Amino acid sequence: MARLAFAFGHLGDSFHGSQVQPGLRTAQGELQRVLAELGFINKPTGPPQPCILASRTDAGVNVRMNVAAIDISAEYWDGMNEKGFINAVNDQLDGDIVVWAADRAPENWTPRRAESRSYRYRLESLDDWRDVDEDSFQQWLNIFVGKQDFRNFCRTDDVPDTVREVLEMKPWKSEIDGRIIGFEIRGRAFLWNMVRRIASALTGLAKGTMDIEEVRSALRNPLKKDLGLVPADWLILWEVEHLDVNLVSKARSSASNVSLSIPPDKAMNHRRFQRWTESARLEQKQICYNQWDSIMD
Repeated sequence: MARLAFAFGHLGDSFHGSQVQPGLRTAQGELQRVLAELGFINKPTGPPQPCILASRTDAGVNVRMNVAAIDISAEYWDGMNEKGFINAVNDQLDGDIVVWAADRAPENWTPRRAESRSYRYRLESLDDWRDVDEDSFQQWLNIFVGKQDFRNFCRTDDVPDTVREVLEMKPWKSEIDGRIIGFEIRGRAFLWNMVRRIASALTGLAKGTMDIEEVRSALRNPLKKDLGLVPADWLILWEVEHLDVNLVSKARSSASNVSLSIPPDKAMNHRRFQRWTESARLEQKQICYNQWDSIMD
């Protein structure tokens, strides 16, 4: 047998999250169904699941890049290699999920031990978001960088340790006019709802309903203060990096920016902004489609 690592992406509103849930369509479940039908893995009959995922995502979260691992016959892999594997799997998958890279991994390798994970959140699509200058925004982002206790920025169900390290945060900017679309966050691991709660705090800072010391205090004094939670619709799992399996280089060699429509003035025309957000939901999908196409060309 050979341990195989492969990169895939999926659209958030087509699945009930990434992880297998009985009776629901999930990304892991769909991949396992197709892989079993092709004879690459045995049909799952219960835990542990034969397809291991690097990251778990909730329903509604779009995924540009996630990484999975399976054990496959070495004879199968040697006979088809990356291109054959990708073509075989994608021929059986629907268009809302796609496999776009694959490579043989070291024995017993697990995608859970990633060097880093990156997410992007599109703040401009939130009704409460207000435009800010880049210097102030970067100052807010820097608050969250480093190893800190994010108890006030996560759902803490059955989580014994809420300390995580954020490696980098930077503005996500439009390539059309340079406006701030949202932010990109990179860390080794994330807590449940962590990025969406950070996005909520940034929105509060932009709107003026929260000040910078209040946010800093929530990190210094993790006594479970609720700073809000924004929707999953505008979150994208952007990439997952591993040192011992290099799948991320394909994603980084593709165009990383996307052209997004400019939102109307919310204060002047709220109904028009509501219509724009529906269009923006389609753009979230188009981001993934364009990225997958450019990676696989």
